[in-house]
Amino acid sequence: MKKRGRPVPRRGRPPSDMAVSHAAIMDAVYALLQKKSVRDLTMEEVAKRAKVGKPTLYKWWPTKATLVLAMLCERMAPNLEKPVGLNAEESLRVRVRRLIDAFNGPFGPIVAGLVAEGQSELAVQRAFFDRWVSPRRSATIADLQRAKDAGELRVDVEPELLNDSIFGAIYYRLLLRSGPLTRRFGEELVEQVLRGNRTRAPHS
Repeated sequence: MKKRGRPVPRRGRPPSDMAVSHAAIMDAVYALLQKKSVRDLTMEEVAKRAKVGKPTLYKWWPTKATLVLAMLCERMAPNLEKPVGLNAEESLRVRVRRLIDAFNGPFGPIVAGLVAEGQSELAVQRAFFDRWVSPRRSATIADLQRAKDAGELRVDVEPELLNDSIFGAIYYRLLLRSGPLTRRFGEELVEQVLRGNRTRAPHS
């Protein structure tokens, strides 16, 4: 009877250790960004706080901006998931309210910092749009298109323009502080943009 050979040792960290390291890194990024801007954050600080080596960070995230964006997508995005069981206008109002609430919390300055970084780093700008803006923008435009197809909006309405008019105004207030970014502002914004574009009265 053949003797069994020794089990081949697995290379690298076990998956559980990798998950722990990942969570520690995300926690470190979030905690550090409560005290400093995206521009001032360094990979060295993240590695030190998370108790991992810098090569680990660069293996998963080649730049600081991609690391911050990964944290946003993991920690903030779930709160912005598409509402279910609502018509297009109700869903839009919920999306606007959730985004404003998030921007008024600790994630607002982080998003503003990434947008600022993107002005001088086109790769950051593209990654921010592709990973953060585009999925939610596409989902909202699809909702508005369904409302148009169902006759809830006028036939000449452009869903993309409606979306950008609303969410562009929210980002404008986030970045330029031209006025208070409140839930009331969001409600009035949606009402103002949709006024005249409906084909039937809104639900009470």
